[in-house]
Amino acid sequence: VLQILINLINNAKQALDPVTDRPSRITLRLKAVDDKRVRIEVEDNGEGIAMDNLPHLFEHGFTTRVDGHGFGLHSCILAAHELGGELTVQSGGPGKGALFILELPLASSQDQPQRAASG
Repeated sequence: VLQILINLINNAKQALDPVTDRPSRITLRLKAVDDKRVRIEVEDNGEGIAMDNLPHLFEHGFTTRVDGHGFGLHSCILAAHELGGELTVQSGGPGKGALFILELPLASSQDQPQRAASG
């Protein structure tokens, strides 16, 4: 989960680099969806994402950055799926920022493997 968040926050920071007409903002939110799922949101008011690019953002090798390699978001969605979750994105288009939503199942103490006491 930490690796996904680091990637999303770094991407948000990069999306803010070219913006000069407003104060930069990255907002993190943590919400309980219900008693079984949690939602983590990473939102920025950066350069936004073109509508044509939205369906391809999580594809292996897809990038819009000159120095990008297209592995970051792809690895994030794979990790989210491996954790039983989902990663989605929304953007109003160029100049409108972006919102990445990571939804994950909550693990209860019953779901965790029991550790043998040492001593």
